[in-house]
Amino acid sequence: MDAKSFIYGLVAGLLLAFILYMLSTFFSIFRPWLQVMLSGGKASVFQILGMRMRGSNVRLVTEAYVMLVQRGQKVSLSEVESQYIARKNVIVESQDLMQIVEQNLGSGTPG
Repeated sequence: MDAKSFIYGLVAGLLLAFILYMLSTFFSIFRPWLQVMLSGGKASVFQILGMRMRGSNVRLVTEAYVMLVQRGQKVSLSEVESQYIARKNVIVESQDLMQIVEQNLGSGTPG
């Protein structure tokens, strides 16, 4: 193997790795956004991206939000995420987060 083909192979491998990374990032943002939109909720791709950048568990927050929307609760994705951030150590699954948000909606306290 000569040096030229080695460099081409290395560049092609790095390019493929970069493309795969970008695709996985795209789908990790697109899937929760699509789930929220199909459930009748409101979310932007930038909200999902922001949650991911803040270190929130996007899957858990969006699942809880979808359950709340399906139950007819008037709540925003930002409110659900703020409850998650406030009680990150207590919340294990999306059902827990949904119950906390419902309790706070019923009592009228924001957090």
